[in-house]
Amino acid sequence: LASRPIRLVLCDEVDRYPASAGAEGDPVSLARKRSTTFWNRKQLLTSTPTIKGASRIEAAYEQSDQRRYNVPCQHCGEFQVLKWLQVKWHTDPTKEGDEKHQPATAVYVCEVNGCIITDADKPAMLKDGRWVAEAPFKGTAGFHINELYSPWVTFAQMVAEFLKAKKLPETLKTWVNTSLGETWEEAGETAD
Repeated sequence: LASRPIRLVLCDEVDRYPASAGAEGDPVSLARKRSTTFWNRKQLLTSTPTIKGASRIEAAYEQSDQRRYNVPCQHCGEFQVLKWLQVKWHTDPTKEGDEKHQPATAVYVCEVNGCIITDADKPAMLKDGRWVAEAPFKGTAGFHINELYSPWVTFAQMVAEFLKAKKLPETLKTWVNTSLGETWEEAGETAD
């Protein structure tokens, strides 16, 4: 972090870096400083987010142009960002507790027109998708994506994992961080 200049700075899993590199300060800032002598430098920060307000990747994303991957509904053509709230599955009212949930019935409901999107629709949606910035570009491109886009994970698998994870705050926190790619907000008193 301090010995020589580098043109390409690749920092992976920055939310797991220590707060300080010895007595020198923030390791990400130190790594970025190594590239200041290059006109054609590239800096890449990646990470699964952790705690809201203490996440390096969250702070970096908020300073970027905040791009999200918009995909077209294969039924109505409307573009949208895939969100967990739009995943729906059946429940059996004759059963109680976890037994009532039927993850195998999970589908994605189009946010615009209510079309039913299945896992079979994903490949075409992903192919026809596009990154859309939600903030003005000020020199830094930022990208966010979650597991709903994964061609290797079905909606049913995500529901099953969610149902397991929601039983304990620690496992739900992991699911929110790794599956949704979102920071975890600790419960407790907060300012209005």
